[in-house]
Amino acid sequence: MNILLPDGDLRPSTRERQRDELISILESESGTPSRRRLLVPLAAVAAVVLVVALGLALRNGNPRLEQVASAPAVEPLSAGEKAHLGQRCLVSYNLATSTGHAVLDGFRFVNPPGDAHVRTWVVGYGDGMWVNCGFNQAGVLVSGTAETPRLGLFNEVQAGGPGSGGYVKSVRRITVTPLGGEPVEALLRNGFYYAPVRSVPASKAQTDSSPRPYVVRGYDATGNLVYTSAETEADRRADEVACRADPTGRKYSLIGSERPLPAPKDCRPNLPWTWLPN
Repeated sequence: MNILLPDGDLRPSTRERQRDELISILESESGTPSRRRLLVPLAAVAAVVLVVALGLALRNGNPRLEQVASAPAVEPLSAGEKAHLGQRCLVSYNLATSTGHAVLDGFRFVNPPGDAHVRTWVVGYGDGMWVNCGFNQAGVLVSGTAETPRLGLFNEVQAGGPGSGGYVKSVRRITVTPLGGEPVEALLRNGFYYAPVRSVPASKAQTDSSPRPYVVRGYDATGNLVYTSAETEADRRADEVACRADPTGRKYSLIGSERPLPAPKDCRPNLPWTWLPN
């Protein structure tokens, strides 16, 4: 599962609410209350998760190939910059004093397009969650995603902030196409993907035919298309479900508004996600 940020919204209250929702799910499974905050009702999780562009798995049942440029080049951050931005990332998710917290990765794109929304990325860990944070050219935190292996992903690829998200181990290539633009190749790194795309705000007056700001596609090792995200609002709503189970199929990872609620074993299971080695 992935708690992601609404397009263009990285207010502290948004990040804190998303972290609380993810923690509430983890704690509801174990029955262990947080020492720092109360549980958030699981229905609140659905309200956040079901409004994002999660998309549909393979459309029309027809795999296809897509040719785009090679993955973007990156360079590592200096130790000082990585530590500084990593701390900002952890603070933004209230993980700076969490159990086992650490800054795991940090890099920037080399010669990205001039309109790239995010130039620099860091990844942190704490309380069983991996979080990435993207910074623009001015050093402002503008994008981010959180993942946890215990909840997994809804699909083979799961979009987070603009140009980033999570992917399962079988996915070897991802492209992100901004509205009205061409596909941008993503860098796949440790279970997160990163594409230097421009910022596309979501439409405020949405109808079924309204296009999504980004379309994300994932490919397997043979080059076949295995995932396409929602292309319209109608597509996104069609993928809403009453419930999702964790990768084991034994516990809930998402509860929608539909009642009566099916048992976890009758919910669609999420796919396994883990922090992968480079």
